[in-house]
Amino acid sequence: MRKNKWFLIVNPTSGSFTGKRKWTQIAATFEAEEIPYDFEFTTKPQHEYELVLQGLKKGYRKFVSVGGDGTLHHVVNGLMQQKSVSLTEVKLGVIPLGTGNDWVKTYKIPKNIKKAVQIIKAEHTILQDIGQLSLLNVDKTVFFNNVAGLGFDGYVVQRNERLKFLGAASFLISTVLSLASYTSTEFVIESTEHKLTTKSLLTIVGICKYSGGGMQLTKDVDSADGLFDVSIAKHFSLWKLLKNAVGLFNGAIVHHKQVTTFKTNLITINTSQDKVFIQADGELIGTGGFTATILPKALPFVIP
Repeated sequence: MRKNKWFLIVNPTSGSFTGKRKWTQIAATFEAEEIPYDFEFTTKPQHEYELVLQGLKKGYRKFVSVGGDGTLHHVVNGLMQQKSVSLTEVKLGVIPLGTGNDWVKTYKIPKNIKKAVQIIKAEHTILQDIGQLSLLNVDKTVFFNNVAGLGFDGYVVQRNERLKFLGAASFLISTVLSLASYTSTEFVIESTEHKLTTKSLLTIVGICKYSGGGMQLTKDVDSADGLFDVSIAKHFSLWKLLKNAVGLFNGAIVHHKQVTTFKTNLITINTSQDKVFIQADGELIGTGGFTATILPKALPFVIP
């Protein structure tokens, strides 16, 4: 029965074509562990959506995202946007092969294929919160499982689109280049508890801990507490940015006096400035502002 089989959605181009090179090893490991599975390769951008819907229709309920954060983002959106199957029936595992692999860092899911497959075999799950973004300047809804934001991090993601061929180093290079060219943006930020207008480097709405190739921009993260972890980095000069660049990656930035953090289940962020990029899970999804709503314990993920 397909309900007992894992359906692997494989992005062969992820991680500078790591997915294609490592597929033989992945398949051999599933067979060695005697884990029943079927698979499909993505053949076009955002093909994951279609494959999820096709898989559910065929009876699959256990999915594996084989790729990077973008592959996982699209698989999650396929599951969240469909209405035919209760999400309580679904399990979602990950074999990380991407450039950033940020979501897996929160749960310490290893890049080692054998260890990642053994985690899937054990089927230990957590019901994780999911974020729902509604864009303000266009009729578009997007779900995210890791971190969304706008400002500097969206700018880094936009720049990184042209540098992904550099592999894991691309995010670091994109960050350094962006530090020299990004200027702060004025945001209007409203949540249940807060309302402020501020010139800001970035505003992050997080469920998990890491984004942008390892940057730690959220504080006191709990991926199943029904609350976003919001970080607002106010105006930083180029010198202050460079001085605190290490803090973007070791988490110290959230303790800076010009960074405000709080938790909320609903937030609206808007800006009047043009071409302020919005990213969700490292994917560019638009420009402008958005309203983010938390969906508590919405999706079962397989973790160690």
